[in-house]
Amino acid sequence: MDNLKLLKVGGSIITERKAEKPTPREKEMERVAKEISKSYSESMKMVLIHGAGSYGHPIVKRTGISNGMSNRKDKVNFAETQRLQNKLNSLFTKKLIEQGLPAFPFQASASAVRKNELKRMEVDLIKKLLEENVIPVLYGVPAYDEDKGCSILSGDEIMPFLAKELDANLMLHGTDVEGVYTSDPSEDDSAELLKNIGSFEEAKNYLGGSKHTDVTGGMLNKIEKAFELNVDSIIFNASTKGNIKKVLNGEEIGTYINAY
Repeated sequence: MDNLKLLKVGGSIITERKAEKPTPREKEMERVAKEISKSYSESMKMVLIHGAGSYGHPIVKRTGISNGMSNRKDKVNFAETQRLQNKLNSLFTKKLIEQGLPAFPFQASASAVRKNELKRMEVDLIKKLLEENVIPVLYGVPAYDEDKGCSILSGDEIMPFLAKELDANLMLHGTDVEGVYTSDPSEDDSAELLKNIGSFEEAKNYLGGSKHTDVTGGMLNKIEKAFELNVDSIIFNASTKGNIKKVLNGEEIGTYINAY
């Protein structure tokens, strides 16, 4: 699809990611909304995906529903996690709408079916919304699983699924780090930001899992999915003011994953 922007904003940007209870970062939501609004035009087609942050990861880790449902308590926790993440999506889309963006809340788990991976999800409606220049706003959330009852449908899984279904050629991953480094910059002063990565093997030399409570796999998973589908990606720091506007305008920031 021509002029399509697939943008994911990590949960650590719009929530207090380390919090053990749902804690929004409303000022950051407003900043993100303003930056998108400044770059958005009627000729642009955009799908926006956001992470769950403290609205999802702590409860999933605490209850273990990522491993499936086996009793009524699990099912109640499954339902509560949906409710919490719907609440976050509603709050975030409100900030986007206040900036004049046609942000349409879109619950992926209402149509998604997983079995080890995402097997199917409503995409025709997303295509129709894009034709109308409406912005579907999806989010990672536990979804129905044919084997386990439920499992985690992460934003990092939704993004490449849609990239394939919508014939996109670029995925934009807004995280809370500048990109991919040669080593952990918080522990190694000599760590250097990698401007380009050309193979998954190269990425594995540098990356481990996320340090935060993350039930979705962390940055290495983002890169692996890009290479699996041969879709280029940019990993950039969405917590830095102005970076979302820059990446939407095509400026070179972060780490470029040459996966195609």
